[in-house]
Amino acid sequence: KRAAAGRPGASVRADAGPKIVRSRTAWALACYFGLQATGAYITMGWLPQIFRDAGVSASTAGVLLAVTMVMGVPLAFVIPNLAGRMRNQGAIAVTLGLFGLIGYTGLYLAPAAGAWAWALLLGVSNCAFPLVITMIGLRAKSPAGVVKLSAFAQSVGYLISIPGPLLVGALYQHSGGWDLPLTLMAALLVPQIALGVLAGRDRTIEDECGMRD
Repeated sequence: KRAAAGRPGASVRADAGPKIVRSRTAWALACYFGLQATGAYITMGWLPQIFRDAGVSASTAGVLLAVTMVMGVPLAFVIPNLAGRMRNQGAIAVTLGLFGLIGYTGLYLAPAAGAWAWALLLGVSNCAFPLVITMIGLRAKSPAGVVKLSAFAQSVGYLISIPGPLLVGALYQHSGGWDLPLTLMAALLVPQIALGVLAGRDRTIEDECGMRD
């Protein structure tokens, strides 16, 4: 009986790997993971410089970055709990993306005048990380499926995120200001929101790929 019980699990591990690339949800999660990581790395790397160039002191710019980062601590508990109770997590992805759009728009129009508000808004927007981790767990039926999906989404996602901070730095040097980089940061949130809606749909990779659970 133990041998028979082990066979389905083994077939999941054997089948899940090659077939996961056929799942639209898996790709949506991977790309969403990549774009949210891009935004987070850009924020950590460049936000203090944006404030400094707007006339904010170095010490205050550092505190503003700390505020942005600290926002993720309480929300890292709230968002997964909320997402786990919902059949579709797309609304959360949209909300986080809109917070980011408002934050980047504020940095574009009045970076120093509303610095604390923009830091808070971007801190909330960066909480897409606990959301995508939660969605990875919800989009597979079995532990083996979750492992495969997590490995796929994070591997592809981190590869997507690598050029972001470098591109922002290149645009900053080329243009001599933050208008073009901030436009790019805001523009990246549009596909991130769309991918979050797709990834948040109530379906599993096993159903999409015909994997046995």
